[in-house]
This record gives sequence, structure tokens and C-alpha cells, in this order.
Amino acid sequence: MYGSDVLKRVLIAVLLIAGLTVHSVPVGAMGSGDPYEDAQVGLTYGVYKPAETLGLRLKHFQLLECQPGMENWVATRYGFGKRKIDIYQTMSGDRCSDPGLAKELRKVEVQGVVASVFVYCDPSLGGWAFRNCTKADISRMGGYLLFTLAAKPGMKATEVQVQGVGGITLAQLRKVAASLLFGSTQY
Repeated sequence: MYGSDVLKRVLIAVLLIAGLTVHSVPVGAMGSGDPYEDAQVGLTYGVYKPAETLGLRLKHFQLLECQPGMENWVATRYGFGKRKIDIYQTMSGDRCSDPGLAKELRKVEVQGVVASVFVYCDPSLGGWAFRNCTKADISRMGGYLLFTLAAKPGMKATEVQVQGVGGITLAQLRKVAASLLFGSTQY
């Protein structure tokens, strides 16, 4: 009886040590000082950091829960007051946020992929106003790009939304989207 208790304790200790080893986090990752790098540690899709933020400083960085069974998503905000850029990243196919009522415009290319362009034109404004909303209205009412970046080695594809309000133009949204970089060497 004594021997089986010792054997059980040894087995439990071995399993605990094995479990800790399997689920360990790279030493330099958590608490690295870079929220993008820290967020990447727990996610299976690629996390991208913008090299261009139009001179706007990082105001918020959040790792938020998505729907049950889906991975967390990354929500960042650059800027303060009326002029802001939000960048949302999720695993491709996951729907973690609702961008709101918007009109889809002609698609554009960003980083070699097709991006959908949306302007925040409310359909309740009336038929004529909604039908005549254009990319020029993005700087007045806000808008966003929505696109998927291909999977990187060992990662799943990333769906990205780059949203601007407060005078941000479509050209500026594209500039921010084109500057998104993947990987710890880019952080």
C-alpha cells in the first residue's frame, strides 16, 4: 500500500512537470514591452503591427474575447479625440465585432490582396444620399478597409479591419494597411 502511494505521487509529479513543459511560454515573449509581440504568444493567427500610423500615437491595445469557441481578437486605437485609426485583427472567418451600417464601395488592393472598402453612410439618410456616397465621404463620415492576410508559417490567416474617422481618407487607410508587418523581427 505504501509503495502504491509513492508511485501515485511520483506519477502525479511527472504529469505536472510534463504539463508545465508542454504549455510553457517563451521567456522573452510575455512582458516583452511590446503588446503586439505579447499578444502573438497566445494566438494561432498572425498579429500585425502598423509601421505607419499617420503620426497618431497608440492610445489603446486590447486583447478581447470573441464568441465561444473562437480565439481572442486584437483591437487597437491610434489617436485621441475626433481623429482616430482603429485596427482590428481576428482569425480569418471569425466574426468578433460589428462595424456598423456602412456602404460597400469598389474594392482596392492592399498588400497584394483584395480589400473591401466601406464608408459609414447610413441607409436611413435616404436613397439619394446613400446611393451617392463615395470614397470622398470616408474623410467626412469615416470608413474602413476589410481584408484577409494569408497565413504565415505556423500561423492561420488573419482578417484585418483598418478603420478611420475624423478626416482620415481612403488613401491614408490604405497607407496604414500597407504598413502592417508580421513577426517579432518587425516589432
